Amino acid sequence: MRKIRLFSILPLLLGAAFTVPASAELITADNVIVLQTANGQSFYNNFHASDGTPGNTWVTTAPNGGNGNDYFDKNRPQPNPILLFDLSSNQTLDSLALWNYGGGNALKSFTLSFYDSANFSGTPAATQQVTLSSATGNNVKLDIPLDAPVTARWVKMELTDNFFGSGVGGGDRVGIGELQFNRTNTVTEIKPTSVSQISGTAHGDHPVRNLIDGSASAGWCSAQAASDYYNGSNPIPKLEFTFDGTQNVSSITVTPYHISAGNSGKDFNLTFYDADGNKIAVEDESKYSFKMLRYDAADPQLFTFPEVKGAAKVVMEITDNFKHLGKGNYAGGDRVGLTEVTFGNHQYTEGPTFQTSYNTPQKGLDVIRPDSVSINNTSLSGTNINNLLGGSGYSRSGSWYTIDRKDSNNKMYGDYFAVPDEKYVDPILTFASDEDILAEGFLIWGYGDGTHGNGLTEFAMEFYDDDMLVFADTFIVDRAFGENEYASFMFDEAFSFDEVSMTLLDNAYKWFNSGGGGDRIGFNGLAFYQDANKVPEPSAWALMLLGAAGLVTLRSRKRK
Repeated sequence: MRKIRLFSILPLLLGAAFTVPASAELITADNVIVLQTANGQSFYNNFHASDGTPGNTWVTTAPNGGNGNDYFDKNRPQPNPILLFDLSSNQTLDSLALWNYGGGNALKSFTLSFYDSANFSGTPAATQQVTLSSATGNNVKLDIPLDAPVTARWVKMELTDNFFGSGVGGGDRVGIGELQFNRTNTVTEIKPTSVSQISGTAHGDHPVRNLIDGSASAGWCSAQAASDYYNGSNPIPKLEFTFDGTQNVSSITVTPYHISAGNSGKDFNLTFYDADGNKIAVEDESKYSFKMLRYDAADPQLFTFPEVKGAAKVVMEITDNFKHLGKGNYAGGDRVGLTEVTFGNHQYTEGPTFQTSYNTPQKGLDVIRPDSVSINNTSLSGTNINNLLGGSGYSRSGSWYTIDRKDSNNKMYGDYFAVPDEKYVDPILTFASDEDILAEGFLIWGYGDGTHGNGLTEFAMEFYDDDMLVFADTFIVDRAFGENEYASFMFDEAFSFDEVSMTLLDNAYKWFNSGGGGDRIGFNGLAFYQDANKVPEPSAWALMLLGAAGLVTLRSRKRK
């Protein structure tokens, strides 16, 4: 099953002490994304490439016909397979552990690229090429030291050869048993010694002390309101966590409420105080405001932030629950609660960009459509991909969605992204324009009636201008929204592009879904905001290009 993720927690380090250090350890990726396939074909079991079990092997299809042909046949060149391993947050790595596939299908050579931000494009922090001397199976652990320790969240792995022709049989495909990463940064759980509620009151059966008791079967919630707790008439809950002495903290792990989904806390912010009770100033307060994206009490969520030194107390203000998701019949919402809260020193990783607004026209900006769209594998489409190009202005395009996931009995079932099967890999859409678009931002339209689990929630975009990457980011919407609704994302500054690659990373099945579905992923159009006053005349483009020579155009700073 897919380990869904964006802030999915690393293993909790629980113990009797208030701080529990961990030594260097092998960790698995939180998610494995297929960025490139051979011959447009998908892969088997891509999530098995880093699931903690070497016996759960990952392997490609055989694009050159099988029957003893070479997967990497130079006479029938195919794009090299590329896997992307997401470690959820920045980790300091000094080595890898690889369990291979065995025979001629075993991986022989590959290139690693490490990225230390929320993006997985642009200039890597480090690269390394690796060539193995012999074909081993998934029962042999290979330790691969890195040239130097590197801090990274994303590890891109390009497979460049297998052991075809080495006298071991096979080689018409390529695979591995398992890839794990040796994390050397010490991850410490910083558990509060006490907690109190300093604004609002707790429900009598769910006192605030339950938040630090280490139990997932008991939690805290506020006193019950008449219907909607966040209707403006109830106090915003504020919780104060106290440490044993002062601590340096850079992460918080929050477990959603364990009873009803709508009552679980959703949006919150943190404020820090020193031992004398003085507020500790931070450079950017927006980096200490967070959105819970899931309400499953079995899925603790890790959030990281720039380190705060010398904190004796932390005040957590919870500003919304999951009642406020637009449409949908969500259980509860008349109170707000959580199950567990703990802090730590996970390395800071800048998070994704959330929408600027919903259904709000951007004054003075034109809405521009791309001219064409394609998909990495046409068999992934359940409807015509060109449906995404229709519409005008703020009116949506046509509906597009992927094939539906089916179980072994050919019935629609469960989560599209949870299936380790070649039919259900992450779709990658490529939108192109005949002429450069000078974009101020973009907007996407939702799916269905806004309560359906099939709606797009998380996606990555890479913008190119004449094959040069000019911008890359990961984007998230924070509620379900319908086919006639749109979410806007605005950039820090305008830039020009003629092509954008859009990797669909998740739907609403485990996020905001209350109306069924989740067996596919879809949305109803993509368009871009352009300021007509900024678009230069054709004769001015040459001068602009000359003036831009030598500039680095990758912009990865997040807009909060």
